[in-house]
Amino acid sequence: MIRDILVNLAQGVETDRACDFAASLAASFGAHLTGLSVAYEIDVPPFYMGALPTDFIDAQVLENQAAAEKASARFTAAASAAGVAHEVRSLSASLGVAANSFAEMARLFDLTVVAQPDPDRPGPEEVIAETVLMESGRAVLIVPYVQVKPFSAERAVVAWDGSRPAARALAEALPLLHRTKEVEVFRVVSHRDEEDTVGADVVRHLARHGLNAKVRKLPVTSGEPIAAAILNEVADQGADFVVMGGYGHSRIRELVMGGVTREILATMTVPVLMAH
Repeated sequence: MIRDILVNLAQGVETDRACDFAASLAASFGAHLTGLSVAYEIDVPPFYMGALPTDFIDAQVLENQAAAEKASARFTAAASAAGVAHEVRSLSASLGVAANSFAEMARLFDLTVVAQPDPDRPGPEEVIAETVLMESGRAVLIVPYVQVKPFSAERAVVAWDGSRPAARALAEALPLLHRTKEVEVFRVVSHRDEEDTVGADVVRHLARHGLNAKVRKLPVTSGEPIAAAILNEVADQGADFVVMGGYGHSRIRELVMGGVTREILATMTVPVLMAH
């Protein structure tokens, strides 16, 4: 069961979609909810420091602290309104340090909730989401920046390709899947007549967990976007969330996401549970 949830708190927004969704999720599971509020430090290269007025830096620090306090207050209000036990943790750090600290924190939570990066409002969300996905070792639930509905689990789509990340995502998604009425195992294959014994194995595994799932096989031609196929299926099924593996690898001071993962992160319209 999900008993302990962590959420990254957004700044500079009137409505924190991930925070509100996490509060409704915690209420549904009777879980404790922890929010992390970061006062981002000014990360200026040393050779620029002398060119910046001291009062500008001081004003920016105060502004970031005020934004963090506002995020904490918004979280407290949302969690209190949802009737869930909660706490807020505060951190002053650069974006890189904050992202790594958040990933380390996530290792001791059942589920971590983050916001989808909004392309119209550049912010720390992309770095936070990628770091926690790649480095925490736990599942991450990414909430669309346009999300309005609270947590719902009527229908789920499991994007399955038999990989290690997909297996981890499926295992960590079981508490959510047990809340569903319909689960579809979605398989992208290269040929229409390709036999799908793997999909049948997934259905059998879920059946032993008391879940009645079905398989849908979608042939795609070479070069056809897999992410688009997944999202089209989600729309066709009216799914409430997606379960899939997150792909990529770490480099020194750089996170490189796989193409499908990055496309899903950019275009998702429902919450997506990922694990790496």
